[in-house]
Amino acid sequence: RPTVAADPPAQAGTPERPGDHYMFGNHPDRNFINPNPVHLSAEFPKAEGDDKVHVLGNRVKWKAQLGSRAYGGPIIAGGKVFVGTNNENPRNKRDRGKATDDSEEGPPIDKGILMCFDEKTGSFLWQMVHDKLESGQVNDWPREGLCSSPVVENNRVYYCSNRCEVVCLDANGFADGNQGFQKEKYQTPIDGDVIWAVSMIDEFKVFPHNMTACSPLIVGDLLYVTTANGVDENHINIPFPEAPSFLCLNKHTGKLIWKSNQPGRNIMHGQWSNPAYGMIGGKPQVVFPAGDGYVYGLEPETGKMIWKFDGNPKSAKYELGAKGEKSDFIGTPVIYQGRVYIGTGQDPEHLEGVGHFWCIDPAGKTGDISPDLVVDATKDPPVTKPNPNSGLAWHYGGTDERPYAKRDYVFSRTMSTACIFDDVLYISELAGYVQCLDAKTGKKYWQWDTKSNIWGSCYYVDGKVLVANEDGDLYIFKHEKNPEVLDEAAEGSRAAAEAEKAAKAAGKDEADVRKAARDARDMAATAVRDKVASKYLLQKVEVGTAIRSTPAVANGTLYILTENMLYAVNPK
Repeated sequence: RPTVAADPPAQAGTPERPGDHYMFGNHPDRNFINPNPVHLSAEFPKAEGDDKVHVLGNRVKWKAQLGSRAYGGPIIAGGKVFVGTNNENPRNKRDRGKATDDSEEGPPIDKGILMCFDEKTGSFLWQMVHDKLESGQVNDWPREGLCSSPVVENNRVYYCSNRCEVVCLDANGFADGNQGFQKEKYQTPIDGDVIWAVSMIDEFKVFPHNMTACSPLIVGDLLYVTTANGVDENHINIPFPEAPSFLCLNKHTGKLIWKSNQPGRNIMHGQWSNPAYGMIGGKPQVVFPAGDGYVYGLEPETGKMIWKFDGNPKSAKYELGAKGEKSDFIGTPVIYQGRVYIGTGQDPEHLEGVGHFWCIDPAGKTGDISPDLVVDATKDPPVTKPNPNSGLAWHYGGTDERPYAKRDYVFSRTMSTACIFDDVLYISELAGYVQCLDAKTGKKYWQWDTKSNIWGSCYYVDGKVLVANEDGDLYIFKHEKNPEVLDEAAEGSRAAAEAEKAAKAAGKDEADVRKAARDARDMAATAVRDKVASKYLLQKVEVGTAIRSTPAVANGTLYILTENMLYAVNPK
């Protein structure tokens, strides 16, 4: 049975301040934008001894030490900052092993940690410590910590633990007494105070593959999560195909409202994305990306399917070792003006590969709204026909078939969630590219290669777009309502085609023709890249440690979560 409070807790405290960043995406629609009037300067100090390098420098308001991995957050609400991490830098001696003769302190014990800090000072307030699952890496990967970004509402903190639990905590810890559940193992002033917790393994037979990572969604009294149900260690079988992939719980008690195993036996790997909520065609819908590569639109109060959309071409195949084109989703859907925006991706260990970014218009539609329908699955590739009920608005991505294309893909796999402002869409790829597109049509404006993997997402604030990468670089781009078309890939392909034609006309041999085409491509692409840098790249800030999360601005302060440190940065 769920672990619940004896009585549902009253809604305590006050609503989040308008400047807070209280959930993943900061809105139920999951659009990573901050429309508040924030004056965030893009000018950062230069590194000592190197005028070409910019660093955080004296703009750091405070910083806090974390473990050695951090993915979840930062979430800023009610005067506190919440982040997920691991236990590689224990804050409590009890979370260490036995000391050896060679050391005064024992080694850290691997655990999942949710930390809470004071928003103004960065002072450590409390932490919730979760033991690792006994089943090991197949369900709870070593040293990855806690990957969920919490949602905070009325002094309650909701998240998914590494143990595949949905957890509700008191945002004040034990400072206001023991609220809700009374039998916590640890009840010191620096421990987390559990209101209720539900084990998705015990209650629903969920088999989380590698890690439970969902960042919950709250709308009214309902809390939505993706369960992480997936394949076994051999990546062949789904131990519990009947276990739910989508859950809806009562946020006050953890009581089940509805569950759905919609992907069922078609899950390819794991399920690590998050649900989104918004109005579509005048009706409220909750949108779940699933491990079968489909996006599902469901009725919020019942879980009944309204529509589904296939995020892969019908010819795509999923293959072990990440060789196939078929993917699921790591990024989260964004609902913007009644449309759904999402890109396909895979486990980052699978590295880059062909990706697809979709704009779906489900308004007034039900059932399968994929672009195509299979009419003969016995053929390879399957025979398809256009779907008269298609909800496709536009598509961006796939392989780049242009001669002399520098990349194999127009768009590659993404772990990121889009941000859309002024009908301009920003989406990053795992491979390190940032793409700027027209949200209405999918037309490409410009791209930028950050030269390192991007796990987080683009974030709009104050006329700027922020994104960070694994090299520890924070990029700040200028946002424009009507961007100039500066398509590096298209211009390079055009120049290559012209050079090839001229070289052939001059009677050059095949090797010289290819060289002339490649040289022309690179020269043209570099010229466009220089224009993008001049017009849109405001600053590159070298934070110095890998960043696998999305920057956030709350109440005038910029928060940057690296793999081992949380920075609060002054706006100027």
